[in-house]
Amino acid sequence: MKKKIICCLAGLLLAGVLAGCGGQQETISEEVESTGEETAAEEGDAADEEVQEKISEAELAQAAEEAEKNMDRWLFVLKSPEGGPEDKLMEDIYGDYKEKGGEIAFVLDGNIMDESYNEAIYEGIRMYAFSAGVSFSYYTADANAVESYEEVIRQAVSNEAKMIVCGGEGFDEAVGNLQSEYPEICFLLIDGVPVNSFGSAVAIEDNVHCVSFKEEESGYLAGYLTVFDGYRKLGFIGGKETDAVMRYGYGYLQGIEDAVQVLGLTDVSVNYWYADSFEPGEEIRLKALKWYEDGTEVIFACGGFLYQSVLAAAEERDGLIIGVDTDQSGLSERFLTSAIKDITGAVVISLDDFYAEGCRWSEEFAGQSVRYDMGDNCTGIPIFDTEWRFSALTMEKFDEVHKKIKMGEISISDAIDEQPQVSFTLNTDEAED
Repeated sequence: MKKKIICCLAGLLLAGVLAGCGGQQETISEEVESTGEETAAEEGDAADEEVQEKISEAELAQAAEEAEKNMDRWLFVLKSPEGGPEDKLMEDIYGDYKEKGGEIAFVLDGNIMDESYNEAIYEGIRMYAFSAGVSFSYYTADANAVESYEEVIRQAVSNEAKMIVCGGEGFDEAVGNLQSEYPEICFLLIDGVPVNSFGSAVAIEDNVHCVSFKEEESGYLAGYLTVFDGYRKLGFIGGKETDAVMRYGYGYLQGIEDAVQVLGLTDVSVNYWYADSFEPGEEIRLKALKWYEDGTEVIFACGGFLYQSVLAAAEERDGLIIGVDTDQSGLSERFLTSAIKDITGAVVISLDDFYAEGCRWSEEFAGQSVRYDMGDNCTGIPIFDTEWRFSALTMEKFDEVHKKIKMGEISISDAIDEQPQVSFTLNTDEAED
């Protein structure tokens, strides 16, 4: 109970700081209110009386003492005159990061500061850890060695991690193999589900919680709005053909198609290609450069660091680029917009559930796979704290389309078994070759 009260206080702060995935955060505030001693005394309703009966005065006193010890962390964040709360949450003034031995262990298979996916997960971990006073570490697997995925998890466990946060589908098999071996360890699997050595999905154990997103909604919105803004020659360069990348891409095509139909266009074309890599490379740069030279105006660069090669080509040929996962507009004025998902917010929500329940998943999270969408404010394009770079598209039009997707009035398929049927000219890599 002590841990739950303390972590709920941290959750209140995080709820006020974070944007996105907001519907889930409302339950944090409600839970804190239900534990309050004053509420039970003043309102005297049955629910609060029942809670009060279960909590001894000694427990409450101990919880209050622990909360007071941590209060300077939260007051520092709230009162600091320099920068916003988010900035202060990212300063490790209490030394919560550990090279090894952190309670929360982030395991990944790429560059942690990738200005996109891994960094978004890591910032969610840091933001929660710095606020709640929890130690954390990170471990990097060798993406070219399958056995390395299990090795880094075992290493984290041996260093007394309580929570393993896994970034990406590369850890699906590792979690599938280890979830039963380590029932006392909890796993947060982002953008994946446990599978066996044959790649087939297996039952999700109660110590595992899986989070994914409806990337097709973000891709759709980026494609639809780009065409509506007047662009007619578009491109898509994806990394590896993972589920998430394909949902982004197929949503992008669906958005372009709907805009073509609404506007009655006959001159739209799209080049579409998977690079089979999330890293920058000369092949990617040359592909993007040729597209721009042939008239492509905007390329959706979907996957890790490969955007760097597309951006280099865009700068050379005065082209534009669409970012992915996080708002990448700060990297260059060449970014027209970004198709995003609130990975950071989802990580914070998950960690808050884990610690609020005393270092285990709640019934709502244990053994469950959750997909966040636009209704949860977890998918879309960035519109806050970013520069609006569409020239002809109005905010009113954005609001109209965004609302329709959110309310389910626009249907977007998440199927990835086959490419969407479109009426515009679609040039795939096979067709080009």
